[in-house]
Amino acid sequence: MMMNKLFTMLAVLLAFQTVQAQQKLCIAFYNQENMFDTLDDKHKNDNEFLPTAKKQWDTKKYLNKLNHMATVIRSMNNEKGPDVIGMCEVENKAVLEDMAKTELLKRAKYTVVHFEGPDERSIDNALLFKSGVFKLIQAHTYPIHFADFPNTKTRDILMVRLETKNKAQMVLLVNHFPSRLGGEEASEPKRFAAAQTLRAICDSLLAKNGQENIVIMGDFNDEPTNRSMDSILRAKANEYDLNNGNLFNAMYELKQNGEGSHYYKGHFSMLDQIILSSSLTNCTGLVCYEKSSASIYKQPFMVESEGKYKGAPLRTFIGEKYTNGYSDHLPVFITLVLKKN
Repeated sequence: MMMNKLFTMLAVLLAFQTVQAQQKLCIAFYNQENMFDTLDDKHKNDNEFLPTAKKQWDTKKYLNKLNHMATVIRSMNNEKGPDVIGMCEVENKAVLEDMAKTELLKRAKYTVVHFEGPDERSIDNALLFKSGVFKLIQAHTYPIHFADFPNTKTRDILMVRLETKNKAQMVLLVNHFPSRLGGEEASEPKRFAAAQTLRAICDSLLAKNGQENIVIMGDFNDEPTNRSMDSILRAKANEYDLNNGNLFNAMYELKQNGEGSHYYKGHFSMLDQIILSSSLTNCTGLVCYEKSSASIYKQPFMVESEGKYKGAPLRTFIGEKYTNGYSDHLPVFITLVLKKN
């Protein structure tokens, strides 16, 4: 009997040490669907989201939007909010700071990383991270240029380098590729250009450090099987065969299973993706990808409950009709595991 108790105590101790040695991190991405304030910025194309516009974007609607997005974010990661969350479709840093200060999110102590970009719709990429979990090492943006469309401006790629408490560093690249406006085929060269820029950034990082921990996230307006993602970015389905700098698309399997993060014309598409360098999937450093942790976050309150759009994301607007929802995209996330240093 005494021996059995001893074995039980040892098992509990070993389990506790394993938990202590492996802290888990929730890494997410969420398209905010037009997170605009109500102020008229003379230097921006924000006319669609003003109190005087057709949408009558006033303080009440703005505060509803902040609290709705904060509700989704807070509910993730066992009601603690993601440790890192990349975003797109935000007007400025102030709207993110307003959201981070809401009652729902203020305990998470998110630090906001945002730079004003050149996009024609005045929407940018951004990233929030928990200041108690990470230290900011570096942040800047990379512009995307179109050789065939020199006057077209789009969202910059946001680069953020963070360090964890076990001294592991990771580079996060937040993206929002050009839309399919004008048709998928006609607009495809713009997404090719964005993918080429992103691939060049990865090549540069990996040339300096072949074991760089790279986390790519974003709304790519293409699916994992499209050429921009599979052929140009070289984000592959097989996490065990990442030779020659190939990347692992954690959302590939979800796409193959018929799942998606964005609903359009009766079906879901896997436009929102998280992509990883081989050091994370092979677990060669202090931070590792938890196998099969890639997920789409979907709760009943976030989706249409009835009608022909049942199951689709509950949006803020459908055309000019205010539906007081959340976003036209669902968040995606993965889990990373920190080894004990």
